[in-house]
Amino acid sequence: MINTKPLLKWLMLVVYIFSISLQLRADDGMWLLALLKRYNAQELKSMGLKIPIEQLTGENEGALSEAVIAFDKGCTGSIISNNGLILTNYHCSYSAIQQYVGPTNDIFQNGFWAKSTQEELPASGLTITINKKILDITDEVKARLHNTTSTNKDQDAMAAVSEKYKKQYPQYKNLIKSYKNNSIFILYLQLQYSDVRLVGVAPKNVAKFGGETDNWMWPRQSCDFAFFRVYANKNGAPASYSPTNIPLTVKTYLHVSTDGYKKGDFAMSMGYPSQSDRNATSFQIDDKIKTLNDPLIAVRKIRQSVLEDEMNKSPQIKQLYAEKYATSANYYKNAVGMNYWIDKLNIISKKQALQNQWTNWVMQSDSQRTTYTATLQNLKAALDANTSYQRALTYYSESFSTACEVIQFLGAFGESFKTYNTQVQKKSPSASNVSNNAAHYYKSFDLNVDRRITKATLKLLKDSLPANFLPDIYVQNNLQSHEAIDQYVDNVFNNSMFCDWSKLQNWLKNPSGALENDLAMQLSKSIRKKQNEIFRVSQSNADKARRITYSYYSSLSDFKGSDYYPDADRTERLSFGTISDLQVDGKTIPYQTTLNSLVAKSDSANIKDYQLNSKLKEIWQSKDYGAFGSNNDMPVCFITNGDVTGGNSGSPMMNGEGKLIGLVFDCNWESMTREFNYEKDLHKVICVDVRYLLLITQKFSGSDRIIKEIEKANQAS
Repeated sequence: MINTKPLLKWLMLVVYIFSISLQLRADDGMWLLALLKRYNAQELKSMGLKIPIEQLTGENEGALSEAVIAFDKGCTGSIISNNGLILTNYHCSYSAIQQYVGPTNDIFQNGFWAKSTQEELPASGLTITINKKILDITDEVKARLHNTTSTNKDQDAMAAVSEKYKKQYPQYKNLIKSYKNNSIFILYLQLQYSDVRLVGVAPKNVAKFGGETDNWMWPRQSCDFAFFRVYANKNGAPASYSPTNIPLTVKTYLHVSTDGYKKGDFAMSMGYPSQSDRNATSFQIDDKIKTLNDPLIAVRKIRQSVLEDEMNKSPQIKQLYAEKYATSANYYKNAVGMNYWIDKLNIISKKQALQNQWTNWVMQSDSQRTTYTATLQNLKAALDANTSYQRALTYYSESFSTACEVIQFLGAFGESFKTYNTQVQKKSPSASNVSNNAAHYYKSFDLNVDRRITKATLKLLKDSLPANFLPDIYVQNNLQSHEAIDQYVDNVFNNSMFCDWSKLQNWLKNPSGALENDLAMQLSKSIRKKQNEIFRVSQSNADKARRITYSYYSSLSDFKGSDYYPDADRTERLSFGTISDLQVDGKTIPYQTTLNSLVAKSDSANIKDYQLNSKLKEIWQSKDYGAFGSNNDMPVCFITNGDVTGGNSGSPMMNGEGKLIGLVFDCNWESMTREFNYEKDLHKVICVDVRYLLLITQKFSGSDRIIKEIEKANQAS
């Protein structure tokens, strides 16, 4: 008689792994373009993709992936005309807008529209990246691995393959990324452009209708978009800004569809998601709450309170801090929401259940048991050992690398001042760099506001951290009460040359005196000394935790047995799903908002974020929607059940024909745990309808220039 127990045991394991595969796959995925053929081709076709899969993968030049660009430091954009016209989010444009905001020209409030290319505004420091080709070079790298005895086999093999492609495509930047325990290697051949110019933005109360009140929420009525243009030299090559540069001529760009959509339609987004950690353990999630989110929330809450108070007092302060406040508030609300939904959705319990299943899987094999038996226990111990140190580091980072501007400046440039006099005497370029950096930096904040924030921050640190984690300045100056901290900060700001721009300017012209006696310099030195002490211990603990985490993560692809996509890493990805309602707490919230709902929201509450732009009100009253309206109303925003995260802001939402129907600008409140998991029934991608942004462009720009450019581009084959 055949012994069926081993066979039954094996069959149960197969069924178990398969069920886990289905459970994990669901509709989630930020998929590597180069692997779409392997994992997604059939599903994409069955869901509604009508174009060849090669139009998405990037293996050949001219794919849609070439038209979807990495925009600035953390967003996505699309090229939508053959003359380099770029569409991205308004909130991705804050730094560019801020460069041109002045006492007599508030672009945030009034909007901006260039009437010609000559009026388009250069955005200093802004770059875009275009992926010209995306190639799966796994076989090439593995072939090299077989022929090397180097101790750094993977790196040497990748370098050798990289060198081959550099010679083949010398005009492109060469980037190789490895995935799945160095078993998959993807090559990106890229062009980076630094001459990018602002073309048009709507007034803020249109682009950001709903403001922070609606941030991370659905339903939504924001028209969160901006137009830029990329410029190149006369040969079409990347070049630094020059008045002689011309708009970049491209063959590949996204066509815009104004045909609309309906519930259930297939929709896909392409973009550059920045970070996810879908394999995080319950311990890591709990650790993030305690060591990252909680300190971030505490520091940003007090900073934003000060900023809001000061911005309400002064239009000039409001202009100065608009971008900083919006950025801070965005991540603050994200952290609050993440903590809330981790608890409400029992994410830690779900991760624990998965860990238990993984442990059972480990026990199926002697080699796995030997390798992984203590992995989870060791990881928890390593994280626990680092909790207090990492928590303190977050307080320091949030306080002195973000909140307190003078201390942040000294942390970045303080050492340069110590050698400034010598550099001046040598007529070294570094001396003018120090002077220029100081002039640029001190224009970006207000010293009186910074005084208030510094007081509040130093008080928070005293109340939040053990004495042994505080800088020695607390003991040296007997800062044992809030009153003592107020007096100390006043003394620093009243007497330090770094807290008085006039004094600092005079010193830069005639450097003299001992900088070590400057009170702000002493404060900065004390902070950096303690921060470095904490960092050294934390780094050692974190390195141990990372090694254990890597071991655990390395096992998961075998454990899951599922289609593979790596965590987000700022490489180009595809996400897809359908246009669908939000079902939450027994309620159905429709998939689309309209201008009627925007006006109703404005009328329903006396909230400053819901103030209705007067011109927009006129458009609504006249129902003058032209070709963009539908059923005597104007579609504004819609949602899909795709899978995106930070970095996808500005991603094009496309239909099955690869045409742009909307612009990703946010996720819903219920999706705050998307860094760790995907909840297919709750997580939604919020998009502005392309018809709405075209209507706003037409009505607010005072010119048909942009609309005609897009229409002409759409008519081209």
